[in-house]
Amino acid sequence: MSLKLENETIAYENKAVLDSISLHVRSAEKVALLGKSGCGKSTLLKRLYDTHENSVSLIPQELGLVEQLSVYHNVFIARLDKHSTYQNIKNLLFPIKNEIDIIKEILEALHIGELLFEKCANLSGGQKQRVAIARALYQKKAILLADEPISALDEIATKTSLKLLFDSFQTVVCAMHNVEIALDSFERVIGIKDGQIILDKRCNEITKEDTKELYSVCI
Repeated sequence: MSLKLENETIAYENKAVLDSISLHVRSAEKVALLGKSGCGKSTLLKRLYDTHENSVSLIPQELGLVEQLSVYHNVFIARLDKHSTYQNIKNLLFPIKNEIDIIKEILEALHIGELLFEKCANLSGGQKQRVAIARALYQKKAILLADEPISALDEIATKTSLKLLFDSFQTVVCAMHNVEIALDSFERVIGIKDGQIILDKRCNEITKEDTKELYSVCI
């Protein structure tokens, strides 16, 4: 499934955050959105989510975790609609054995299996990001939209997480500010500055001048 926006302008308090944006992400593409904070990346992801919600898993920049719930319950939340209200309430006190096994396997792949019943309030920033990644994986949608999902991860955790996401989602659009990771790991990069797309190329077509421009929009 593809993602498409045509000539979209979004403004807050009479200031355009996205200015006449047109974008087409084809099915199975892995795309990195590059730009500094405030350039419009998050707004663009939110607009894509709002227009394709039924097919999309979203990892927001603030992660959306419930701090006082366990890692298990924060991941389980992603599929509340797959269970009855009774099962969901019962699961708060008596976690479902089959779901424990499924969620633990995902967490172990992210090297945080031991945190299954730890409260999210007790986790580090990088651990919380991996919980949000696990929640998206557990949801099993075709498309992933992610806003800075790996910013607090080290190199090994970053590679592990991206591989899991690429293997699990047909289409991925990920906002970030790390040019090196974007060019090494993704198929296509889109540079955004002041609410406009200033560069959109496949990574194997990026020139030295393009790379300099991408670094400039992320600083």
